[in-house]
Amino acid sequence: MSTIAVFIALGGSSYAAYSISGKSLKDRSVTGRKIQHNSLTGVQIRESKLATVPRARNAAQLGGLTASDLKVKCPSDTFPTADVCIERTPRSPAAYGNAVYACLQVGTPAAPGRRLPTFGELLAAFTAVDPAPGGELTSDVYPSTTTPGQVDALYVTDKVGTVGLTADTAAGAKAYRCVTDPLN
Repeated sequence: MSTIAVFIALGGSSYAAYSISGKSLKDRSVTGRKIQHNSLTGVQIRESKLATVPRARNAAQLGGLTASDLKVKCPSDTFPTADVCIERTPRSPAAYGNAVYACLQVGTPAAPGRRLPTFGELLAAFTAVDPAPGGELTSDVYPSTTTPGQVDALYVTDKVGTVGLTADTAAGAKAYRCVTDPLN
């Protein structure tokens, strides 16, 4: 009789283990304590519904800085365009070499200085500002066709991208804007 009782007891528990499946469980009937650790992933958990961890006082900060502190910004005299910050107002006409030097001096030694914009950067800026009369210098240069050993600088004359070449001399002076990379 005891053998039969043991057989029934063992057989009954194996039957229960065999017959319970996910389909036979009701939704939300299993508590978190009964779920195996690390068995749930983002597929089963809607992460956007999770709240901030209570013990994480600075969860919205990194090294004491907020998201706003880490946001990339342009200096106040510039505006963002084409992944750079370009000056709002054109500078007085200068020869290419003098314009390059003037841009390098902006903000130094505290900041890394600035540079002349490429053709693409300047053209992108002209969607927000007007070009200076007579056009503006770019950083693009070519060997001079008239003076060996010298360069001619590319300048943009209008919002559609009309270009010209000017000598790196006082006679070839053009207005220009300096650009810099955004910083935080």
